[in-house]
Amino acid sequence: EMVVGVDVQPEEGMRVALRAAALREFPDLIKDSAGGPGTITWVDPEDLDGDGVTGDICAVIWDRTGKKGDYRTGYEGTYRLCKFTGFRTATNKDAHEQVLGLDVSPDEGMRVVL
Repeated sequence: EMVVGVDVQPEEGMRVALRAAALREFPDLIKDSAGGPGTITWVDPEDLDGDGVTGDICAVIWDRTGKKGDYRTGYEGTYRLCKFTGFRTATNKDAHEQVLGLDVSPDEGMRVVL
């Protein structure tokens, strides 16, 4: 598990998932992501907790639910996201199928077929 804010710095466009540790501590977070990945859409440029590091909070939009939320990526020593290292499930590239997050970047309002 690559913890966002520890192992990798948060960046807009980064694919993420909720950490198992965060879900154990805050089980209601599963309602946001429905257990799937999401994309960081905003990284706070300020140092909110005064530790000298920026990016303490990130906004994420979740693929399965479309919900948006703010998650700690270092604020007061709390890390709720990990980098998502998914894998391609599309097997037939000739079918004009594109995998969101791999072939195309997700955009708010984008129409997709599940």
